[in-house]
Amino acid sequence: MCLGQPSDLNAVRAHLESAVIDDVDWNDPRDSFVGIDELEQAVRRLRTTKPEYAFSIASEIDHHHGRLRYRWDMFRGDRTLMEGLDIVTLDPSSGRVGRVDGFLGHPTPIVDGSDIPLGLRRQPNSS
Repeated sequence: MCLGQPSDLNAVRAHLESAVIDDVDWNDPRDSFVGIDELEQAVRRLRTTKPEYAFSIASEIDHHHGRLRYRWDMFRGDRTLMEGLDIVTLDPSSGRVGRVDGFLGHPTPIVDGSDIPLGLRRQPNSS
């Protein structure tokens, strides 16, 4: 979930309270936790240790059935440091974010020796 660029760390909590539910469920390859307090700590930690890092939405936001999907970039100056994809589930009663499942980078291409069954892979046209 791209949390904008609040320059004032005191604004982080108010921003989160307007955007996520109290027991927001956060999952990405580096962190997994539940709760707005834990999310606030993670945002503050990132903003304090890497204040020059910024985030931007890098795709349109696709949505259906209370779910959102979008790509984001983390950058410093003109350099992209990381790309990712978030799948967000909205809380149906409030419309705020209830769950974030984040992925870093692009999906890994299928390679020879993959565990993906051949029947599930696209097969070259034999004609």
